[in-house]
Amino acid sequence: MKTNYLKNELDQRLREDNQILDFIQKGSLDGIWYLDLTNMDDEWMSERFWETLGYDPAQKKHKVEEWKNIIFDDDLEIAMDEMQRHIEDPSYPYDVVVRYHHKNGSTVWIRCRGIAIRDENNQATRMLGSHIDITKIKKTTDALHSIKEEYETVFNGTQDALFLMEVLGAGQFRFIRSNQAHQQKTGITLAMIAGKTPQELLGKEGGDLVSLNYQRCVDSKEAIHYEEVLDLPGGKRTWYTTLSPIIIAGKVVNIVGSATDITDRKALEKELEYRANYDSLSGLAKREFFYKKLQEAIQYANDLHCHFALAYIDLDKFKEINDAYGHRTGDNVLIEVSNRIKKAIGPKDFAARLGGDEFAVIVCATASKQYITSLKNALEKAIKTPINIDNTTHHIGVSIGIAHYPQHGTNYEDLLHHADQEMYKNKNK
Repeated sequence: MKTNYLKNELDQRLREDNQILDFIQKGSLDGIWYLDLTNMDDEWMSERFWETLGYDPAQKKHKVEEWKNIIFDDDLEIAMDEMQRHIEDPSYPYDVVVRYHHKNGSTVWIRCRGIAIRDENNQATRMLGSHIDITKIKKTTDALHSIKEEYETVFNGTQDALFLMEVLGAGQFRFIRSNQAHQQKTGITLAMIAGKTPQELLGKEGGDLVSLNYQRCVDSKEAIHYEEVLDLPGGKRTWYTTLSPIIIAGKVVNIVGSATDITDRKALEKELEYRANYDSLSGLAKREFFYKKLQEAIQYANDLHCHFALAYIDLDKFKEINDAYGHRTGDNVLIEVSNRIKKAIGPKDFAARLGGDEFAVIVCATASKQYITSLKNALEKAIKTPINIDNTTHHIGVSIGIAHYPQHGTNYEDLLHHADQEMYKNKNK
């Protein structure tokens, strides 16, 4: 390559004008050094180097021992080893970062670069080099590294499953990464999720489903919360998920997801709800829950302008069995009767134990009179069938009263009263 005339001109000026060399070393470097490799005690150090370290250059000799006394011991060994490698192999660059003790006790990070100058026999006789103070850069780098470590600690230390995704646009998303809790709880490794779209990870149906929520977050440009059930490699679990948008220049570019596994909590809630609404002995609904369902049936019938029926059931001769054989036998009779009621009613009917030996069934809305009559007969037959407990056969009678909505009442009190009256008429018969 032809040498540029400006470089030739600069080379000439450097030889003729010392001010230019002074400007270069003061304006762009934090020190120049020139080492005699034939006498390792002698080294010229520019004034800027000592000023960078807080020392008066006039008080410093041009001796190697001057800087060896203030360089960190470990770094001195590295610097000398690297220099030797460069001297032995000119293609190996001499470029090291070392620490010096500032006069005020602080640490100064210096990038030291150099090149060996060789004689006619290719023997290295001198080293010419430069110093650059990178303390601020080093502190900034260390601070960023510390922030990154803190972020990684929080990201992977939390018990919530975290995931980060990129918004591709038009309802399209791509996962970037997940934390350790997410990987452990979902059974989806980082290698499995990184770079994948929801459809690629979960299949089209599952991917489209979760993408709807991701798009809601994009559209609202604010955090959203919801519950979802996902069948993942780690098992079918219920999650409480929060999606938070990352907005740059008014556009959602990323979404941070935080999901808490609430499977056990939902199971507990379901169990507590069941205990509150269902009788532990019979497995049928309790009185209060039955009243709630009866009111719902009335509202449903009003909305659809249809009818339904209420069956009130009372056992006959149960007290005699309970008194003669004890509560344990009585409880077993109630359990058996309850099971028979469950089997006799239809999938849309609703049964409850109102207390003692009293039961009730809400016959589904729009049920025909024929169905209601058939159900009443089925209940009577099932309950009257002899019950064998501890090798003893027990015979139970049953009285059933039917009330029709809205003919026999437009509220649950009137319906119950009519059904109760009908039941007593049948019992008296």
